[in-house]
Amino acid sequence: MSAPRSVSFITCVADPEEYAAARSSIAGLRPAGLRVAVEAVENSGNRYSCAEALNLGRARAPADLLVFCHQDVEFPEDWLERLLEEIARVEAISADWAVLGPMGRAGKRFFGHALGPDGRAAFYGPLPAPVETLDELCLVIPGSLPLSFDELLGGYHLYGVDLCIQAAEAGRGAFAIDAPVHHRSKTRHRPPEYHRIKRRLQRKWRFRRRKVGSRIGTTCGPIRFGLLQGWV
Repeated sequence: MSAPRSVSFITCVADPEEYAAARSSIAGLRPAGLRVAVEAVENSGNRYSCAEALNLGRARAPADLLVFCHQDVEFPEDWLERLLEEIARVEAISADWAVLGPMGRAGKRFFGHALGPDGRAAFYGPLPAPVETLDELCLVIPGSLPLSFDELLGGYHLYGVDLCIQAAEAGRGAFAIDAPVHHRSKTRHRPPEYHRIKRRLQRKWRFRRRKVGSRIGTTCGPIRFGLLQGWV
């Protein structure tokens, strides 16, 4: 992509108090020559699914780079500088990238760099690395690409996995990069909603397994595709 001049940080905000720290960290970023915009889509009443909220935020805040992040993700002040460095490193590997993020998976291997709730760093190198999918905690895409989150999946899960599969179907790559963020979330369980959305995702891509693989790795575990029974 050509040198970006603007970046938008887009977040679905269900808990404004939790988001306050994230927004403060974005305000403290060194701009690295970029125009920085912030779009928080208020969703405390669950009016939208996460995909709907993020698509709405994108429409409100177009930019050369779009950063979709969880409401509990905080950014170090040099994060934009590191992001631009990582984009240059990724483009030395492949100019056809579509999605970047700090944590992803390819097969059984994790790749990425992020800080957990206790501040401990998780690093899985080497980076940057091509991956099958990226965690939704933070996703970066070029604003020029016609990618969007699938609102038919609903809920708050696996929309990033679907985005990476869309990219793969279009012949573009996803990469885990060395641009760590601090993820404050302590939630580790998978609610029933996750499993319903997983089956919708499997159904959506069931006929395209030759392109995306019959089994892909995600940070929540592997997802298998094929002609499954008992759709919900």
